[in-house]
Amino acid sequence: MLLDVAAHAGSHSILGLSRTKQWLVTLAATAASTHALDAVATAAGLLLVGTTLLRGLDHPAVLLFLASTYVVWGAGLWVNLMANWALLEDTGTSTNLLSKAAFDLVKLRTRSVRARRIASAVGYVGTELAKETPYYAGAFGAAFFSDSVSANDALIFLGGANLGAAAYEYGLARAVRAFLDRRDASAQSQPAR
Repeated sequence: MLLDVAAHAGSHSILGLSRTKQWLVTLAATAASTHALDAVATAAGLLLVGTTLLRGLDHPAVLLFLASTYVVWGAGLWVNLMANWALLEDTGTSTNLLSKAAFDLVKLRTRSVRARRIASAVGYVGTELAKETPYYAGAFGAAFFSDSVSANDALIFLGGANLGAAAYEYGLARAVRAFLDRRDASAQSQPAR
């Protein structure tokens, strides 16, 4: 993991990284995370449409399915928000550039932990919501310009993408937590200087 490498870089700040290195690690983690999320979500959406598992559903049922996938996606996002918060507090790095920027900006102005938490969450969720735009444009563009893609197919794709995104968010949160746990265990096992 990128953060494992960064942890051994050595310097004089949280995680042994200077502020510049914290930003570089965050930038690299954001790029990797964004590409991985897009790949997983797109693949899940295409897979769900391709299986024709939900093809027989009427339009209201497909809309209900889509709404339920947003609940699942929100739950995965919440788990990842908590992991990202712990990562920011413990290391000064993040898997989301806007979340780190909001966190650092608020940290300069106040000591309030709650304000930092809210700012980092708003930055993270704002980024994730902005990433939804291409999915909607692509799904409904395909439905509009193609006779072979129906509106229901577009909605099923979006639902599948949400389920893929939820799984990715949960997996990323687990990876971040595992990194932080390993880092804490390593710090505890080293002799005091």
